[in-house]
Amino acid sequence: MTSAPKRLSYQARILVVPLGASGHSLVEAMAAGSLTNIRIVTDAGQSAASVRDIHDAAGNEITETVADLAASADMMILLGSDLPQVPAHFVANVAGAARANGVLLAGVLVDQRNWEDDEGADAMAVLRRELDMLVSVREVGLAMAFIDVLKGGRRKSEADLAATEASAATASTEESTGRGAS
Repeated sequence: MTSAPKRLSYQARILVVPLGASGHSLVEAMAAGSLTNIRIVTDAGQSAASVRDIHDAAGNEITETVADLAASADMMILLGSDLPQVPAHFVANVAGAARANGVLLAGVLVDQRNWEDDEGADAMAVLRRELDMLVSVREVGLAMAFIDVLKGGRRKSEADLAATEASAATASTEESTGRGAS
């Protein structure tokens, strides 16, 4: 009998789509922070998208179809702050591919700006129509924490896991030893 490997945790495959220059600035801030295991997707035209790891430099992207990217993801998060920068056509394209593949589509607006002008109101209408979830937070750190939660939380390194297990084993031994003593 073969036993399946024990999965200690689940980590969602997340694609982040920056919405204009404000979205790219937020991605840079998140990359400088501690956000990992996220792929960044930008419009490459003609139903194509450029994709790279959050820590890869610009210019290291590969091009894939939006449909293929959506099929490889659990969740797509559209990220921005300045609503008139929202590329409505790309949002609709990404949303269609996500729906076709059963991918959760979320939006995170950080300190949202210009939502009251005509372009911003139109962009907000597109986001509300296309997204499964829309969250507004005050600062990039909150957006990073939110994305980490959606991803499945932070991962400990192998050394951290070994230290935690050793500490738990020591505590268990000390507890067992202490029970018999009066």
